[in-house]
Amino acid sequence: MDYPREKGGVHPRMNQRGVFLIGLILITVYYFLFPRGSGKEIIVSPESLTILEQIDSTVSPSSIPVSVVRSGSTTGYLNSKHELFTLFRAERMAADRHWIAVSVDDGLSLMEPDGRLISRIQDSGYPISRNGQLFLYRNDFGILSKINPQNGRYLWSTEYISAITVLDAIPGKTLVGLLDGRIELIDDSGNVLLTYRPGGSRVEAVYGVALSDDGSKIALISGLDPQRFVLLEERKNGYRPVAHHDTETDFRRLVSIDFIRHDGQVLYENNGFINSVNLNGYGIHPLKLSGRLINVIDNPVNNTLLLFSKDDGKDSMKILTRQDRTLFESPLPSDTAEIVRDRDYSLIVTGNSIAVLEFSVR
Repeated sequence: MDYPREKGGVHPRMNQRGVFLIGLILITVYYFLFPRGSGKEIIVSPESLTILEQIDSTVSPSSIPVSVVRSGSTTGYLNSKHELFTLFRAERMAADRHWIAVSVDDGLSLMEPDGRLISRIQDSGYPISRNGQLFLYRNDFGILSKINPQNGRYLWSTEYISAITVLDAIPGKTLVGLLDGRIELIDDSGNVLLTYRPGGSRVEAVYGVALSDDGSKIALISGLDPQRFVLLEERKNGYRPVAHHDTETDFRRLVSIDFIRHDGQVLYENNGFINSVNLNGYGIHPLKLSGRLINVIDNPVNNTLLLFSKDDGKDSMKILTRQDRTLFESPLPSDTAEIVRDRDYSLIVTGNSIAVLEFSVR
C-alpha cells in the first residue's frame, strides 16, 4: 500500500512513560479535585490507557469505530471498548469517525477507518475536516474545495484572492472567514448564501467563526483596533446582525469561539478568561479560565461543560455546571493534544497515549 497505515492496539506492557502518565491522571483526578460549592459531586472512573504505537493487535479491523483521536501526525480509531484498531501517521491528514483523508505523493487517499480505499483524489491541497465535512485548501492558489467523503467527488471549488483565516461547517453549509475582513456562507451546490463584512475596525480580518448546529446563527471575532464580537441571525430577508460589542482584545491569531448548550450561548476566548454570551438578551458573563482556550466539550455528562486550556506549558481541564459553577478543575500532562467526548467518557489524548476516564454526576 502506498498510504501511511499501521495496525494498533492496547499495549500489553506499558512503558515507563505510560505508567507515569496513568499515575498522573489518577492522581490528578482523585487528589486535585476542587469542588466549588456546586451542590453536586462528580465521580471519575479510570477506564483504560492506550499507547499510540505500532504493535500487533487482536482487535478486528471490521470493528465499528466509535471515536477518532489525533495527536500531531498520528490519528487513531477506537471501538466501543476503546481498543485501538487502526493507526495512521502522516503530516497532512483530516479525519472523521467514518473516513480519513491522507496526503500522499500523488494527491490524497480517502479511506475507510480500516484502511480500505474509497477514492484517490489528484489534488495536493491541504485536507481539513469540520463536523464530518471534508475540504481541500490550496493556499498557493487560494482555492478551497468541498469533497463528498462518501465517494471523493467535488461538490464545489471557490478561488479567493484573500487568504482564508478560519473555517467552520455543518452539513449543507460552509462558513469561510478571510484576511480581508469578509465572511462567506456557501451551500453544498457552491452557491454563496451570504457575503458580509463586519467593518468597524482599523484593521479588518476575521479571526474566529462559528455556525450554530441548525445553521441559523453565525458568530465571529473580527478586526483589530478594536477587535469585535458580532452575532448574525437568519431572518426572512437573510442574515442580519443582532448583537455586537468590542472584546477589548487584540489577538492576531485564531480565536476559539463556539455555540454551546443547544445554541443558547456563545463562548469565545478573551485575555485570561472566556466570555459567555447568552442569546436570550445577549448578556455577557465572564468565566475564569487560565491560558488559551483550546477546546470546549458541551455536555460531557449531565448538563456540564468541559473546558480545555493551555497556559505557558501548563495544560488544564475544568468542568462547569449548568450555572457555570466549577464542578472541578485539574492539571493535565503538558503534552495533551486534545480531549474527545465519547458517551460518558472523556478521552485525554497526549503525545503517544490515550487515557480514558468515565464521568458521572450525583
